[in-house]
Amino acid sequence: MVEVNKTEDEEFKKYIFKSSTGIDTCIFHAAALERYLYEVPWKTVNLSYKLLNVDSRLLSTLLENHGFREVSSNSNDFNLMWSNNLVKTEIISSLKSFQRVNHFPRSCELTRKDKLYKNIEKMSHQNGIKNFSFIPETYIMPKDYNNFIINQYKHRGLWIVKPFDLSRGRGITIIDYPFNEVQRQCLKENVVVLKYVDNPLLVNGYKWDLRLYVLVTSFNPLIIYLYEEGLARFATVKYDYERKNVNNKQMHLCNYSINKHSPNYIKNSDPKKENVGHKWSMSALLNYLRKNYLIDTKTLMSEIEDIVIKTIISGAAQMLPAINCFVPHSQNCFELYGFDILVDDKLKPWLIEVNLSPSLGIDSTLDSKIKSSMLCDLFTLIGIPIIDPTIFDHSNKFVTSMRRPKSSILKKNLSHNNNLKYDEKRLLLHTIDQNRRSRGFIRIYPTKVTCKKYTPYLDNIYGVPRGSTLPPFYVKLMKNYNCLLSLTLFSEHTSFDLSVDRQDRYERSLRDCNYHIDNKNNNVNNECDVIELKNAVFTYLKNGFLISKNQIRQIFVRYLIYISENLKRFTMEKDSQPSTEFTWLLFLKISKKLNVPLKTKSSNYIWSKNQNVLEVIRLMEILILKYNNYKPEMFNDIKNPQDYVPQKLMNLFLSYAKKEDIEDLIEFHHV
Repeated sequence: MVEVNKTEDEEFKKYIFKSSTGIDTCIFHAAALERYLYEVPWKTVNLSYKLLNVDSRLLSTLLENHGFREVSSNSNDFNLMWSNNLVKTEIISSLKSFQRVNHFPRSCELTRKDKLYKNIEKMSHQNGIKNFSFIPETYIMPKDYNNFIINQYKHRGLWIVKPFDLSRGRGITIIDYPFNEVQRQCLKENVVVLKYVDNPLLVNGYKWDLRLYVLVTSFNPLIIYLYEEGLARFATVKYDYERKNVNNKQMHLCNYSINKHSPNYIKNSDPKKENVGHKWSMSALLNYLRKNYLIDTKTLMSEIEDIVIKTIISGAAQMLPAINCFVPHSQNCFELYGFDILVDDKLKPWLIEVNLSPSLGIDSTLDSKIKSSMLCDLFTLIGIPIIDPTIFDHSNKFVTSMRRPKSSILKKNLSHNNNLKYDEKRLLLHTIDQNRRSRGFIRIYPTKVTCKKYTPYLDNIYGVPRGSTLPPFYVKLMKNYNCLLSLTLFSEHTSFDLSVDRQDRYERSLRDCNYHIDNKNNNVNNECDVIELKNAVFTYLKNGFLISKNQIRQIFVRYLIYISENLKRFTMEKDSQPSTEFTWLLFLKISKKLNVPLKTKSSNYIWSKNQNVLEVIRLMEILILKYNNYKPEMFNDIKNPQDYVPQKLMNLFLSYAKKEDIEDLIEFHHV
């Protein structure tokens, strides 16, 4: 008898989330993509889903293999409704408390390209253009036609033309001055024209972008999650910024729907290898950029998070009145956005577009692996109540049998505030439960840090972006729950914080793997201990092994990055002194190699004033960018690889080496 109870309890823990509010929710598992899960304990509850304009085998397979059944498009007896298009407000307003729908009213404020730009432009006028400079220069046609014709003379480069509301690369054209008659006619239609980012960061010569999965579970309070894994999509033709290539979409665009038709397209058929072909996992790409290009991927992902949060905030002013009017229960709606991000060679991320209902199609085993896990984590996070929609009432036996007292965690942390109303306490419980169910989704807003950072963009009274014009009826109904979360969950009185260590999760493959480096009979099995790595490199050098030109390039770039960071600190800290002589001699040597001469009297002169240090920083950044972007084949001097320090060992050492370790290597090898 004891053994049976233990088994049942384990089964419930695997598939049922015990909610603090008393209504338990479903837990989903990606294993359901491959097989029907017979052991799911809530199958007898008659859970169901409804699809509108959706053709996704992945979505239906995951739900049905968990025991959900599909109902007709006319039925109102469903637990989850998923639509590829926006949902009518009359449908949303009739939702019951246990029902979930994958769209908020007026989500087009973020996903229509013209509205997206307008909303970001408004925020930039209110809060400073430099804070919202992550979208390329944009014109909305035909309204801005005359301004565009005047201003395009300043930018004699390429422009990209996109229809307002099409996806998957449909209708996109790239134009170049001077415009022909067909192009001029195109500019008088309902399109947006964006300045083409002509200096993308290339990987092996190819242009790429990121598809990120962003989940918003609430706009009041604003709650944003970013999935820890995304997709890196590559063009199938090597990038060459020449006017003759302007019509080659498979060079300039990274959309899968465009590149899948290319004869060069390579499909990833091994889910264990995430950096193969023309579609990688995001973590594999970040890992690659860190190891091979020595890029600070933590800073890059922080800047991408910044873009996501600011973009969502920019659309909130237009969406909140409709949400407040038409969404009957706070947990009814959620939204999965597909953010497309491009990174240029200065490591600046650009927002390309935001997609409504991002594609759930499966092209490869990598697609299947990432999207099935993402969907299961999404279904778990939104909290689908285990309630039979055909006989729903508050006396449902399955529900009432599981009602429990409210969270002791919440009671403990709210002991200093006994003035909270019932709906406020329930909202806090939902927020805490949601975070406990988040799994692969990382909550980027609110956290202790982001609350402080983005509060200046929001009105203290109503919680909408500052400067927004609100309808009079909305002002009367509005409650600012952003302040409630900030003051209650992230104040000095609380003993817990819902934030997580986010950055490591974006590069889980880098964090989790143990490295095995083999060269002849020499084996290095290392768990990122920099001392052991350094000793291993020096052992190779003492035994007569060489350092290749490409490795010298990597060493220089890594050292320049350290020096640049030191110089920036020097400009802010009066007492700090950079290492002058060694740094300056090395700097001059590299500048000669790159044909970027430095005019200076002496090294002592350089350190005399902060403005001189800032000038050195500027030149240093030019060197880092130029030297780092040299094509690897230019340094391919390895005729006999067995004569050189293993490349994997050098990559690993440079990933974890401190400035002093690099200096020791430079002095030892006289590079």
